[in-house]
Amino acid sequence: MASYRNRSVCIVDCGLFVEWARTLAKDFGRVYYLSEGTQSGYPRSNALLIGQGIPNVRRVESIWPILDEVDLWIFNDVYGGALQRLLVSLGKRVWGARMGEQLELDRVKSKEHCDALGIDIGPYKVVRGLAALREYLKKHDNQWVKVSKTRGDFETFKSKNYTLIEPRLDELEHTLGAKKKIIEFIVEEAIEPAVEVGYDGWTLDGKFTTNSVIGIEVKDSGYICRTRKYDDLPDELRSVNEKLSDTFRKYEYRGFWSSEVRITPDRRGYLIDPCARAGAPPNELMQILITNWADILWNGAEGVLVEPEFSGKWGAELLLLSEWADRNWLAVQFPPSILEHVKLRNLTIIEGRSYVAPQWTGQPEVGAVVAVGDTRKEATDRCLELASKVEGHYLETITNSLETANDSIEELEGYGIKF
Repeated sequence: MASYRNRSVCIVDCGLFVEWARTLAKDFGRVYYLSEGTQSGYPRSNALLIGQGIPNVRRVESIWPILDEVDLWIFNDVYGGALQRLLVSLGKRVWGARMGEQLELDRVKSKEHCDALGIDIGPYKVVRGLAALREYLKKHDNQWVKVSKTRGDFETFKSKNYTLIEPRLDELEHTLGAKKKIIEFIVEEAIEPAVEVGYDGWTLDGKFTTNSVIGIEVKDSGYICRTRKYDDLPDELRSVNEKLSDTFRKYEYRGFWSSEVRITPDRRGYLIDPCARAGAPPNELMQILITNWADILWNGAEGVLVEPEFSGKWGAELLLLSEWADRNWLAVQFPPSILEHVKLRNLTIIEGRSYVAPQWTGQPEVGAVVAVGDTRKEATDRCLELASKVEGHYLETITNSLETANDSIEELEGYGIKF
């Protein structure tokens, strides 16, 4: 790998991907972490502290003072497409989805676009207003309820039937307030039986690397992946990428891309949620699974593919969860020897101690524990061992999620698809 000690990089983020600053500080001479927290009439200091105290990382609050000092700009999240285009117009090196973020942010237009490209899309309905949502769910069981763009309003949830979901809708009626009358819900019919699997990597103008990663996520709890040749991936995953290839090219998309595809026993692959950013998971795991990130990002921002170099064949990830941390400061302790395996969101280091700064989003995910190995068992056993060493108030991992992921792998192979 080339030397980047005389190069600078800035990670533009909202708190979810702060650990990338620590990861890239190993290779770049100067690392800036930018998370704007003043875009409010009454800003909180919590947002301004994210990224503070990380060794060899300088936390900044605006692009403008460092505009001419940064050699590479990195956007691992969505919501920064317009800024990316501005930086590109100024001749800057930029890693990110550009306006390709709309594939994730505008669910309805994305579904319409993918359907027009011949990508299988499951049945769905756009419902305006909470009252209409109630009526729809009374008549339709096994539905997933989602929203475009503003995930902070609520996270995706499943309605098995109206009786079970009614209390959740009552809560939503209160929290949404007046906008309950106008908010648009995307209601998707559950695709079952099926196994959800994804391509996890990146694309440069619609091109993909020869070596790749395939993964299975257990929602909000765990993830298992393995490295594979791109040509050996299931047809259902490669087909989605290939049909979107021209779309990526038109967007000048140069960033992370993950697909969530539900594959049915008859081998149809339904694209559920396009992820036009670093997935969470598996970006935490990717930081140690791949060892040549500086080369990949530096060249990738210019549209040049660099093959990933892997530290193992398999990877496992357990999400760290704490309902407490959403509204309270969470101190996280673990042995310094496992630092590379613990990835925290909204990380702040104060007097040498690691904290997750509260953000009032309603989400319990505060980070992840990650491990690699040359076998599936080696990776999962190591991940479980590491997770047992991480402590925090009301901090937990759902350890059986790795077993659930293993079951999904066996089921997928029962369909005739080699994971």
